[in-house]
Amino acid sequence: MAKDKKAFGNFLREMIKQTGISQSAFYTSVEITKPYFYDILSGKVNPPPPEIQYRMLNHLKVNDQQRIEFLNFAAEGRDEIPADIARLITDHSQELDKIRTTLTTLFAARG
Repeated sequence: MAKDKKAFGNFLREMIKQTGISQSAFYTSVEITKPYFYDILSGKVNPPPPEIQYRMLNHLKVNDQQRIEFLNFAAEGRDEIPADIARLITDHSQELDKIRTTLTTLFAARG
């Protein structure tokens, strides 16, 4: 995954604009500081950790596709797997063997 922190900031900026609230109201409602918020938008820092990503999503009016894009951009900028996928794995740790078996089968089929 290429690390592109600016892509997340640009996407977040657009989602806030579509929501119709001010940036100030947004970062206040998400409980992050103004400097941190603007560092996120500019790509000076990595996208926020998952707990803040979920707070942001709770304040944005996004559809399912936009939610997936948001989480994917954040993951790319953080060089991690998307937060929703990580949560799914964490919440279903008893399924790890099934996941590994599936991955082994997929990789073996690719040669």
